[in-house]
Amino acid sequence: MRSILVLATSAAMMATGISHADDIDDHGNQISPNPIEQGFLISPVKLNLKGKNVFQVGWGSYLVNAVGDCSGCHSFPQFLPQGGPGTNPAAGSPYTGTPSDQSKNGQLVANINSAHYLAGGQCFGPFMARDLTPEPNGMPEGLTQAEFIKVMRTGEDIHCEKEPNDAICSLPEGGPPTAVLQVMPWPTYHSMTDADLKAIYVYLTAIPPATACNTVANGCPGFSGDAQGNPVNYAYTNTDTCPNPAPPQ
Repeated sequence: MRSILVLATSAAMMATGISHADDIDDHGNQISPNPIEQGFLISPVKLNLKGKNVFQVGWGSYLVNAVGDCSGCHSFPQFLPQGGPGTNPAAGSPYTGTPSDQSKNGQLVANINSAHYLAGGQCFGPFMARDLTPEPNGMPEGLTQAEFIKVMRTGEDIHCEKEPNDAICSLPEGGPPTAVLQVMPWPTYHSMTDADLKAIYVYLTAIPPATACNTVANGCPGFSGDAQGNPVNYAYTNTDTCPNPAPPQ
């Protein structure tokens, strides 16, 4: 499928008079000929492209997975140990190893936790990252495209305005209606173009639904550890795709 998409992307670029050399004259040092192709290469999950603009999905994946680091907060655990059932069982977390053996020119070698990709659950003090995967209505976090762009531009917690009974809305960041998100770096994403934000949204509609390893019922252990300074583990059950404690990320 990815090979077909790469060929389709290349054909479309040729039809519009755009060449790979027109993108970035990088003298052969770019990982992929263009960001759209790279977006498809680095997406760690099977995508549903039915009825979607392929260019938007590829560009959205590039922004989500290579630029915005959305997975760093919203995929938890983001990486699985070596041998775990992720995208690359031969690898593990790229944060392990001294020194790093990652290539300077190739793809990231990591065992990404595709089963819980962008499903949320990671704690930041008393706050918890949201599930960005599509709800039964097909919309990421239940938001329309216009609502998603508003969140990214203003930080308004529209999710909790629409679904106040969601358990995550009982946490401090859920707060009263129109509360401003305190952890999500919307001020940075605010300056993205409309085309960028729409592409991110379309990509999020193309990923599979997933559930988080950690829930509000499990609680958030915080950063500081116990009274003796030992790390406090999360309360969720330790499984192959939800290792507890989680690998570094």
